[in-house]
Amino acid sequence: MSTSAATVVSPETSAAELVARAAAGDRGAESALCGRFDAAVRLFARRRLRKPEAVDEFAQDVMLLLIEALRAGRVEDPARLGGFVLGICRNLALDRVRQKERRDALWQTYGAELAAPAAPAPGEEVSYEVIHLEDCLSQLPARSRDVVRLAYAEARSADEIAGALGTSPVNARVLRHRALQALRSCMSKRISWEVLS
Repeated sequence: MSTSAATVVSPETSAAELVARAAAGDRGAESALCGRFDAAVRLFARRRLRKPEAVDEFAQDVMLLLIEALRAGRVEDPARLGGFVLGICRNLALDRVRQKERRDALWQTYGAELAAPAAPAPGEEVSYEVIHLEDCLSQLPARSRDVVRLAYAEARSADEIAGALGTSPVNARVLRHRALQALRSCMSKRISWEVLS
């Protein structure tokens, strides 16, 4: 079946049949499945998010993940697709909580330094803490700097970091933990060039 074909889907078509058609490239089947679960996904989001735009974004992300799973053939039990979609919702909500926790933890540890302006105004000096943090970041291996950037500057999940670095989610978490430990240790000491002077 052509992946660009937009077929008409009957409301009586079973979820199992739509899953099979979607896996075969039927975009109409994908749209029909997304339409069937849209209200339930939005209800899930409204119970956790306040702003309508946040609900829209959450629902869109869930549908993108659902389509990705359908095209990859990862729906093992089409008859229980509702549970599969609920699992996507729960995992996405959990990922967002973890991202917020990581941002909060980083802010608590380095908030004062991160709140400082990136570039000083004319005649204004950069704080010692900012210079110290930049020095510590520069001493990290490139892979560790990438982990810090992905986890905290870009708020990526462990799965996303793993994909970007070509490693497993478990190893991505270990790398993130070690990078933070290295930063904390470095920040507790003097700037590297002060030691050498």
